[in-house]
Amino acid sequence: MVNNSCISWSFKLGIIVIACCIHPFAIKAESHFEYLKSIKKFDVHAHVRADEVFIREVLEKDNWKYITVCVASGGAESTLSQRKISRQLYEKYPRFYAWVTTFDVEGMFEPGWTERVLKDLKTDFANGAIGVKVWKNIGMEIQKPNGEYIQLDDPLFKPIWNLITQENKTLLAHMGEPLHAWMPTYITEDGIPRNYWATHPEYSFYDKPDKPSYSDIISAADTVVRENPNMRYVGAHLASLEFDVAELALRMDKYPNFAVEIGGRMRYLMWQARGKVRAFFIKYQDRIMYGTDLGASAGMTDAQRVERKLRIEQRNDHFSRYLATDDEFPFGDLLSGEVPVPEPTYSVKGLALPETVLKKIMYDNVLKWFPGAEVSY
Repeated sequence: MVNNSCISWSFKLGIIVIACCIHPFAIKAESHFEYLKSIKKFDVHAHVRADEVFIREVLEKDNWKYITVCVASGGAESTLSQRKISRQLYEKYPRFYAWVTTFDVEGMFEPGWTERVLKDLKTDFANGAIGVKVWKNIGMEIQKPNGEYIQLDDPLFKPIWNLITQENKTLLAHMGEPLHAWMPTYITEDGIPRNYWATHPEYSFYDKPDKPSYSDIISAADTVVRENPNMRYVGAHLASLEFDVAELALRMDKYPNFAVEIGGRMRYLMWQARGKVRAFFIKYQDRIMYGTDLGASAGMTDAQRVERKLRIEQRNDHFSRYLATDDEFPFGDLLSGEVPVPEPTYSVKGLALPETVLKKIMYDNVLKWFPGAEVSY
């Protein structure tokens, strides 16, 4: 005779065993996502140009801190304004903001420019700036008096690299563009532009033989990394090598002072073989940092604030799931300003990175590559 109590317990035990064996890795990966939500996190590439309450709400609720980055992209007045608001945000809300300064590129070939830049940088370092941003106008836009396009390895910039090194700061370099900028732009048959370079033709170098090549720009950046081994160099936007993590790996193997942040380039990782990308993250886990390239501009309307807050939260959730879980989810941004985005046509599978790797990408690496970012956090 069979004991009913034994049947009952065996049945219950079977359910427990089955429940634990259905998808143990998925359960563990989901726990990584919850872990990631719970820890302190940095977004090392944000652009905040105004004291917006909704930004601080997002940072407080989801346990983030921004490194807000100045960009010398709109003339001397814009550069000065960005430096001013970034310093003010840092001084007023050190829990939420650290900042990276930049330098004015106007008058670059005039006497006294270098001395003025060095003076401004020293002032910004004294006021809490933890690094210096250089932008793609160096390499793609600014021409010397003889018509040549100045590149990052030009001797004109050497005193700046020396100062950054001496002051124990970090160079954050956005050099060039993705390789797509040298390829035909994507415009649909009905004339609708579908990529950045279709709407920003000034940075589309396809069929423009007088413009610098992709290799020219990347090679110049490599030279700066190689010739300044004591200066921390962080390649913004995956160092514009986003098309293949193998290219990043080559440089990480060569240059101990080289690291990258992801800002605005996660989709390029999603396009590559999952196993290859996952192996890259694990091998170079001390050299990668998280960024989104989002933030807030001055003069936003209430509707724009609502849209931007939602976009930031969705992007962080989307990318966190990609890094922390093995979920499959639709690829693509859910919002793009007020322009409807077509529904994604395929899915990507998350990397399910270990918690130790996630913590480095989101927090620990920032302490090493951007000393001072942790103030008041």
